[in-house]
Order: sequence, then structure tokens, then C-alpha cells
Amino acid sequence: MQLVEVFILAIHLFLVGIGACLPLAVVLLNRKMLRIDNSGHCDAIWQFSRSLMKASIQALILGSIFGLFLAAVLWSEDFHHRCHLVMTKMKWAGVEWLFSIFVFVGIYFQWAKAPGATRAFWIRSGLIFLAALNLLYHFPSLFMVITAIPADVVDSLTLSGMELSRDAFNEIVFNATMISRWLHATLAMLATSMVFVAVASIRRANQEDEGPARDSAISICRWAARNVLLTLFLQFAFGIWTVVAMEPARMENLMGANMAATGLFAIGIILLFVQLQQWTGLICERVRRDHLVRAVATYLTMFTCMVAASVLS
Repeated sequence: MQLVEVFILAIHLFLVGIGACLPLAVVLLNRKMLRIDNSGHCDAIWQFSRSLMKASIQALILGSIFGLFLAAVLWSEDFHHRCHLVMTKMKWAGVEWLFSIFVFVGIYFQWAKAPGATRAFWIRSGLIFLAALNLLYHFPSLFMVITAIPADVVDSLTLSGMELSRDAFNEIVFNATMISRWLHATLAMLATSMVFVAVASIRRANQEDEGPARDSAISICRWAARNVLLTLFLQFAFGIWTVVAMEPARMENLMGANMAATGLFAIGIILLFVQLQQWTGLICERVRRDHLVRAVATYLTMFTCMVAASVLS
């Protein structure tokens, strides 16, 4: 059952990372587009950005479906009670999900006629940041709290028929363990979205003849590789904090008490350093498809190993 959980959770996190964070990459590309005078390059970035918005919507919907599959796998009487303790927040989370989808879909269709000027950029960027941060904050924190509520609190509140209070919820969310986990997970989703941008851009470059569209796609691929590299460095730093701040029992499992978790964690760390070399190479040399495929395969393996280590610990 844990193998199924790891598989579904890895797919879920990968898809929602793309869905929630890809629009943020679109904002950065749009900002880059406004600084370019060449109309051919601007049009190429605009069309590519719209394709990323479409991919974001698709990934978010598909990732949410996998989230429901994950809930079905994890479902138990204890999980049922835990969900009921935050039922009001879960209902509002559904509203927030619909809001974010509505914003992303609206921007995708509104942006169909022209790239837009500076004023349109700021309005679009503000809405995207609001919708993306809405997803990145509320959903990870909500589901981390569900699993972190102490068993005695679950029992007492279930017997009394009450929900978890706002103060108790905030007390769980705003501690070092939860904050470090949230930051680490958010950086992982940002890195995943940039990996997707790199793959999508090189695919676009391979479909184009010589010209602005191909040149822009190759430039975007290098740009995405730089962002992946930066995010991996940040993730390593926050990962150290996550390990230091985690519960003693989980840390013991990662440090040798659970050999499967320890082994997968060690493999993930080794692959992280391999990743740093691979993405640095993509920045410093002519972008080659086989090198990018190798880097993406390594990233997916590292991502899955870390998810598995987290589940097993």
C-alpha cells in the first residue's frame, strides 16, 4: 500500500506543482517580453506563455483528480475524523480552488488577441500571483495540519463534535517544522514547473525553423535551466532546515532507523548533486536534447526518491 501511496503522491505533487507554479513562470516571461523590442521574439514568447497557461490549467485539474485518488488510498476511520476537524476550512479550500481555476482560465482566454501593454501586464500578474499563492499556501498547509493534529486532540474533539479552533490550527501551521516543510515543498513545486518550462521550450524549438520563434525557445530553455539550478540550491538549504526541524522519530528513521527511508534519502541527496552539475551544463553549453532528457530523468528520479523517503519516515 505504501508503494501505491508513493506513486500517486509523486504524480499528484508533480502535477499540482506545474499547475500552481507555471503561471508564476508566465509572469516572469511576460516581464521579459515587455523589455524586448523585436516583435518576432515578443510574439513567440506570448504564444509560448499562453501554451504554458493552458498546460497549467490541465495539470491543476489532473493533479486534483490524483489528489482524490490519494485520499481514497489513505482513507481510514482516523483520517475521516481528522478531515472532519477541519471541514469548514476544506469547504473554503474548494472555493479557493475554483477561484484559482477561474482566474487561470479567464487569463488564458482574455490573453488570446494580443500580448498586451504594461498596464495589462500588471493586472494579469496581480491576479496570477493571487491565484497561485492561494493554491500554494492553503492546500499544503491544510493537509499538513490534518496529518499533524495530535491523536489525543483528534479523540477529544471527535467525541465533543467540535472542529479544530483557529488558534489551534495556526499553532500547528506556524511552527518551525511546518514552515520548513511548506517552504521545502513550495520550492520543489517551483523547480518542477521550471523543469516543465525547459522541456516545453526545447520541444517548441525542435518544431520551429530557424528564426525568432526557435531562438526565443532556446533562450527560454536556458533561462528555465538557470531557475531550476537556483531553486535546487535554495531547496538544499531549506532541506537542511527541514531535517533539523522535523520530529525526532522521523529524523531517526531518515538517519538509519528505517533502512528503506535512509537509502532513498541518500539516493535523493546524491542525485541532487548530480542535478546541480547537469543543469549547470545546460546553462553553459549549447542546449542538447539528450542532455536535457538526462537532466529531467534525474530530476524525476530524485523527486520520487524524496517523496518515498518522506512517506516511509
